[in-house]
Amino acid sequence: MTKRKTTTTGFSRISGHNGRPSTTLPTGSPLLSRDCLPHPFLWSALLAGLMFVCGCQTNTTNLFTAAGSGWHIQQGQALWRPQHGLPEFGGDLVLASDDAGRCLIQFDKTPMAILFAQTTSNRWLIKFPQRQMSFSGRGPGPTRFSWLYLPTALAGKPLPKPLHFERKPDGGWRLENSSTGETLEGFLSP
Repeated sequence: MTKRKTTTTGFSRISGHNGRPSTTLPTGSPLLSRDCLPHPFLWSALLAGLMFVCGCQTNTTNLFTAAGSGWHIQQGQALWRPQHGLPEFGGDLVLASDDAGRCLIQFDKTPMAILFAQTTSNRWLIKFPQRQMSFSGRGPGPTRFSWLYLPTALAGKPLPKPLHFERKPDGGWRLENSSTGETLEGFLSP
């Protein structure tokens, strides 16, 4: 049984088991009054607001739409190892580029999309649909995403360290990040 005592300082002392104080609150505190609880509509609105804020994930939109004339599209196959110790994924590769320096990379293993990336002269975007993750930014992309540098490597331009690119005698290529162990191997139609 609990007992309430008012002290000389205006606090109400609620005593719990064996007369020990369990809580100290000011007298007349709204926590002690049922009349002070917000209306059920306010609780519903607060809950709906929290669900909207916490339950929604902003989805990074595409940087551009690869439509219209002026696009050079290549298709092929690739093997991707995300990092040391992980298995390789094989799949279909599509690389589309235009004269403005925009590139689109899509890597799929039918029936699922594994990776989608876009680069422009000053922005980048990479999405991993199966994990519902996307990353984007300005400037050159981070080297931890070797896919962002595939168009640069295929064009014969210099790559930042720790990326290394080589062309194979059979017409294929290999892009490797020596820091993470990520590798991309494949071929594309001309």
